[in-house]
Amino acid sequence: MGLMGAQSSRASLRTLAMLGLALVLALILSPVHAQTDTAVTHTYTFGQSAAFSLTLPPAGAPDTATLYLKIGTYTQVYPAPLVQGSGQYERDLREQPFPPFTYISYWWEYKDTQGNTYTTSKPRFLYEDNRFLWQTLKDDTITLHWVSGDTSLMLNALDIAQASIAEIQTTLNAPSTGPVTLYIYPSLPDLQSALRLTGREWVGGQAYPEIGVVLLAISPSAEAPIKMKREIPHELVHKVLYDLTGPQGYAALPVWLIEGVASSFERSPDPSYTLALQQAVNGGKLIPLETLCYPFPEEYDRALLAYAQSQSFVQYLRQTYGWSQIHELIKTYADGVDYATGAKQVLGSDLAALERNWRVWMEQAGQSNHAAAAGGAALIIIKDLAPWLVLIGLVFLPAVLAWLGTPGRR
Repeated sequence: MGLMGAQSSRASLRTLAMLGLALVLALILSPVHAQTDTAVTHTYTFGQSAAFSLTLPPAGAPDTATLYLKIGTYTQVYPAPLVQGSGQYERDLREQPFPPFTYISYWWEYKDTQGNTYTTSKPRFLYEDNRFLWQTLKDDTITLHWVSGDTSLMLNALDIAQASIAEIQTTLNAPSTGPVTLYIYPSLPDLQSALRLTGREWVGGQAYPEIGVVLLAISPSAEAPIKMKREIPHELVHKVLYDLTGPQGYAALPVWLIEGVASSFERSPDPSYTLALQQAVNGGKLIPLETLCYPFPEEYDRALLAYAQSQSFVQYLRQTYGWSQIHELIKTYADGVDYATGAKQVLGSDLAALERNWRVWMEQAGQSNHAAAAGGAALIIIKDLAPWLVLIGLVFLPAVLAWLGTPGRR
């Protein structure tokens, strides 16, 4: 071997030695994954409790370990004692609930007696309602789970969902939505028990647009197709609006706009809305529109009225301005413009003026007779000002009577 060959050989040996040293240091300094005889398990009962367990070989096992619990995008950390290599973290889901139908992942970390760090595998599971045995249908981006009822009925539900998504996206000029999963509970009490932690147990449906999940209560009965046509489109609007505006934009939308638009796509109108709205109009108990920009009331009667008013008000906006202007209103509010300014900017009137015009529109039964509408507007204004007019009269009446009683006056 020549001089050049010997030098090249020595350089290669040095390179291999350095790579070997780097590998050894990496193994020493980096966390070491748990060995094959390490076991991690989890169990849960929906809405009740969850348990996460770690089992290590007893010989040389540490006294403590740390559980990392990733819920959605947030990671929580919980230290737990180990007894003869076994440890467990128990969570009361009534006090610390998991978001329903969210993916959850977890792993454990621990150190051996030499201070080496070990990390277990990272299981991932869907926190769904495991109190029921779900059946499944899937087509394109829509997945449907149900408990009871014929497959033909659920195929009808899947068709309604597909047609509704297409109609909503076209009408609102919205982009294609991501995957959507529908869970159809067999009864309202079953759904309400799942929603108990939301504080709105009475609702017949619930959308979680941020994770693309819709919960519905539809019993397999003769009325099921009617309820499907009403409730499936309504809840899917939430998903389309969320995808259209993004998380911050969706949170910035007034609630009356979200629910009013959702109600507009119901193929089978809810007669209870009409009755609640008529009773409120007759009794002078309409909820101010400004109040409906925020979360709806929790009480059933007032919440029902809030939905009814939102549906009627958006119907008025559709007939007066059209879907194109409603789409602009959605974009404006999603950009963070305040409620009063957004309406003025897009529709040319503030919310107070729009509310008066809507009440005129209701009294005129949606007619476009301008003379009648003008008279109705005057009547609405008088009704609104009536308490102040009475107060003014009480204040100035004594002075007027005294003036009339002045000598020389008749």
